Amino acid sequence: MAAPTITYFEDESMVEKCGHDFKMITGQLAFGAYETNGVAFDLSKQIPTKVHFVKFDDPAGYNLVYDYVNKKIKVFYGDYSASSDGPHSEVANTTDLSTPLAAVRFFAIGK
Repeated sequence: MAAPTITYFEDESMVEKCGHDFKMITGQLAFGAYETNGVAFDLSKQIPTKVHFVKFDDPAGYNLVYDYVNKKIKVFYGDYSASSDGPHSEVANTTDLSTPLAAVRFFAIGK
């Protein structure tokens, strides 16, 4: 299982400066099979010091969350079938996300 395929809207070396030494990068992800505890998404090449904020589209009822410590994307879905599940459950290991998450846009800001 691999990290999602990343397509940057600008050349990946063209990180836009957005004031006070902050940088912003935008792009699109295409997912494949999901890995428990998230799939790798490391932006340290584009934003070397610290990623402060990452925002994803939330298509097809999924919720994507960036794990800043482990540099991964965790994917959750709404599961209200049992109160023990809570409001969101993590997608199961090896779930094929290539169709519902084929084109997820993102932007990230950091220094």
